[in-house]
Amino acid sequence: MNKITTHFENRELKAETLVSLFDIKNDCNVQMESVFFRNYSEDLMNVDQFDNQTTLVLSRDSIYHLLPEKLFFEENTLKGTGKRVFDFAGEYEELLRKRREILSFFQPFDTTFFKLSLVLEQKMNFLSETGNHFFNTFFLEEEKSDSRKPDFDVYVAKIKLMLPFVSQIRGNFPLLADLIKEILNVDKVEVQEIVPLKKRFVIHKMGLTKDEYLTMHKELVSLFIFLQHWFLPLEMECDFRIKDYKQTFALGESLILDYNTNL
Repeated sequence: MNKITTHFENRELKAETLVSLFDIKNDCNVQMESVFFRNYSEDLMNVDQFDNQTTLVLSRDSIYHLLPEKLFFEENTLKGTGKRVFDFAGEYEELLRKRREILSFFQPFDTTFFKLSLVLEQKMNFLSETGNHFFNTFFLEEEKSDSRKPDFDVYVAKIKLMLPFVSQIRGNFPLLADLIKEILNVDKVEVQEIVPLKKRFVIHKMGLTKDEYLTMHKELVSLFIFLQHWFLPLEMECDFRIKDYKQTFALGESLILDYNTNL
């Protein structure tokens, strides 16, 4: 029997994580030695190879370990109660033999469950290694391939890059304001509470003409629809306003109601 003897510290790693990095065929077997060994051993205890067959030895419970012992053995087998002559060593060896047979019976089931877990680990590794490339391809290529979508959906494409982190960003309004500020390249974005469960994003953009203001307003509609759908709590709504608070009211200047002019 040949054993892989190279040792490295893997106490904190799952067996699936390690096996997914090895060149091991999918027809390997799994031998569960019980979770008792986890007290002083790694999850993957050993990798045995015999006649081109690989066996992974794990410090995990087999189905056998999870079932009541009464299903397989009598309670007082090793006590020899009522026997004048009792061969303890012989009875103990017989129990071990039966135990090995029972573990062999459950081994195909244990192996199947482990392989399912290994497939999941391999898929997670693939997504982890590709990182945002997976999301870039999934979302951005869709945008490029749809010629019917207007050019200003580039704002939506940019914020889509943050979808892998949506669970950390959702409802974090100071962070959302900073993200929108960077995406739109504006002077400032602030968040106001209009009524309970409704927020307003105020975008500070100075010196727009009437046409520029109308164009920018149209461009931002899809961005904030997407923002509300993905980055706000379900029960919350939002809208936006574009403002120029620096321009003073003066007749003859470019005056746009609700942008740089209020009645």
